[in-house]
Amino acid sequence: MHFPECGHSLCRIRFVSICLAAIILTGCSRTPEPVYVTSEATSELSESHQRQIRETVTRFFGTPLNPRLRLPAEEASEEGTPHFVDIVDPDHLVHGAAVFNRRCAACHGVTGDGNGEAAPYLVPKPRDYRSGIYKFTSTPYGAKPHRSDLIRVIRKGAKGTSMPAFAWLPDEDVQAVVDYVKLLSYRDELEASVVRIAELDYDADEEIDNFEFTDSVTRIHNNWEQAAYQVVLPVTAQPKYTDETILAGRKAFLSKGCSKCHGEGGRGQTDWLSSEFIAALEALPEEKREKINYDAWGNVAPAADITARMLHGGRRPIDVYRRIFTGINGTPMPAFSQALAQEPEALWHLVHYVKSIVEGRKVEGLDQVVADEPPATVNE
Repeated sequence: MHFPECGHSLCRIRFVSICLAAIILTGCSRTPEPVYVTSEATSELSESHQRQIRETVTRFFGTPLNPRLRLPAEEASEEGTPHFVDIVDPDHLVHGAAVFNRRCAACHGVTGDGNGEAAPYLVPKPRDYRSGIYKFTSTPYGAKPHRSDLIRVIRKGAKGTSMPAFAWLPDEDVQAVVDYVKLLSYRDELEASVVRIAELDYDADEEIDNFEFTDSVTRIHNNWEQAAYQVVLPVTAQPKYTDETILAGRKAFLSKGCSKCHGEGGRGQTDWLSSEFIAALEALPEEKREKINYDAWGNVAPAADITARMLHGGRRPIDVYRRIFTGINGTPMPAFSQALAQEPEALWHLVHYVKSIVEGRKVEGLDQVVADEPPATVNE
């Protein structure tokens, strides 16, 4: 530091004092420590239940700056309280938390609830991990995603949404943030599970049994572990991609129920995203309003506009196959595995038809294809 020329040491002392004051006033303000936010359902419980849930969940999963992913040990202490065993290296999770808070929290929020600072300006809203529901998976409807599903979304992004591709992110960062995202899901799934139990089985002043926590977190963990063995594989080999398979796919699209939501032209229910349409609909008597579907996060969930050529869950044939075969978690998109069990070749025909739309492929006679039977009804 260069001091101004002065023949008296008091001048230097005053100058240093001024510098220190400036640092104290402008340079020493600390960013508030990030904290996990409890759910609205938790906040409606009694104070004692809220406190017990917060304390126990923290013992399992730590804090944003000191995250842990623990499970109860097989043997409890003599007092009946559970011991905890780390199932992921804590240093690995600290690294994952740092990556998440730097790259992801601005949209997804510190807690993974989709309420980051940028969230109000994004459509669709960033994913809320708290329910443990992931839309684009290689596993059956209702199952947890395979690890590769999470990696793929991070690496490739979700086309047509605000989720960018992090193709350049080092593998160490990707692996760490995947485990941290899983921690966020574990944490909030446990909270939600115990909240439901407390509401049903416990008086407001009654302490929640530790078993409720250990049993719930063990079940959640088992669901995640099972996903490693639940990857959906095609029931038949993919045929060669030809005009004939596309035409067969168009016929299936019209007769198997796809066009009921996506429309005969594949443009989906894009009107649902218009505020003017919603306002006009709400102005009608209730019995005349069109039924609008919502997803598991409370957002309007229109059938996708395939002609936009932006398939959120990936455009590889196997990606499209799985969307049709298993449906999409948390949305009205149903699984067609049972509806097409007797004609499994139709699954690949539908894939080829969707692929042709995305690629803009021209097929002679496509506009003349009609359904040879009434559109099927698929249970959603």
